[in-house]
Amino acid sequence: MNISEKVAIVGSGEAERNKRMGRRAIHLALEASQKAIKDSGFNKSQIDGVLTGYSSVDSELDFSSRLSQELGITPKFSSMLSVSGATGCALVEHAALAIASGYCETVLIAWADNRSSGAMRDDYVSKLSEVGSEQFEVPYGPLIPTHYALAAQRHMHEFGTTPEQLASVAVTFREHALKNPDAMMKKPITQEEVLQSKMISSPLRLLDCCIVSDFGGALLLTSKKRAKDAKKTPIYLLGMGEGHTHENIMNAENLMYSGAITSGRTAFEMAGVTHKDIDVVQLYDCFTITVLMELEDLGFCEKGESGFLAENGYLSLEGELPANTNGGMLSCANGGILHVTEAVTQLRMEGRERQVPNNPEIGLVHGNGGVLSSHVTLIMGRES
Repeated sequence: MNISEKVAIVGSGEAERNKRMGRRAIHLALEASQKAIKDSGFNKSQIDGVLTGYSSVDSELDFSSRLSQELGITPKFSSMLSVSGATGCALVEHAALAIASGYCETVLIAWADNRSSGAMRDDYVSKLSEVGSEQFEVPYGPLIPTHYALAAQRHMHEFGTTPEQLASVAVTFREHALKNPDAMMKKPITQEEVLQSKMISSPLRLLDCCIVSDFGGALLLTSKKRAKDAKKTPIYLLGMGEGHTHENIMNAENLMYSGAITSGRTAFEMAGVTHKDIDVVQLYDCFTITVLMELEDLGFCEKGESGFLAENGYLSLEGELPANTNGGMLSCANGGILHVTEAVTQLRMEGRERQVPNNPEIGLVHGNGGVLSSHVTLIMGRES
């Protein structure tokens, strides 16, 4: 189904966050949802669909129904979705399909988790060690960083990617976070500091890894017809796509080629735009290597070129392809849905100090789930 310009994001909201909030995931989702509804100018009675992500800490059997109950709405379409880190983008895609098909007219999506305040450090590390094949991977104790470190090692071997190039991603995104008053990380870092930070799983060091934090984000999507009633500039979905290649890394046919190739190609074809038309991107950045691999698989550069580009300012606010303008998961906060809310912020020209210059009109958001397993790409922009 081609949804290009049939569905718009009309409301966006993020829950307040700090290092140790002590709030449940449902409360973070509720706050973000209320902000998104208010931001849209719509009445909550107009919402006929609610889709939510999952919590890895709180056990909510039916998160979407609980959120609807707390909001005081009774949707005709409700579901909880999990595509790991790609969940935020997948929620947008599923909501768009429901609206474009005519089944719903206005859908609220939300994803929140209390990963920092809801779990002790040792408990969360234990969860990280449970990701993988229970027979062939988990018994040997690899953490999620270990799996991604394998991809980083291979990238270095095949293309000559250096630790300095990985570090440049972390440094650039920290520079963006320093311009974002809502970012968790407030201290500047240098390339040398990244290279001297604690080794987690070679070659990935502490500052190559995303932060663990509470988060909550929500968006309100509606039909093109109803979008004209929005309080702010509607941001239209131009294209979207998915690509899934495996669950466990041992089943990945080739670590250097991910489902982002398929999801990106599908999204670009649907949107009818080229890579040169993209003004700003928000890329899933669980680790620095992930960003480099996504740049390549999405087609912004050839294999092996991303490290050189990142090290030479390609991803900075003033660069050729500004990326993760809020600081991303490396420096702003965990939670892939915040990549989508940030894209909306940028395309509405509401980024203030971190606003991308030259009036960005088209943005791309990419979500990555599992270990380079599941990929969802969104392309969005103001009405043409």
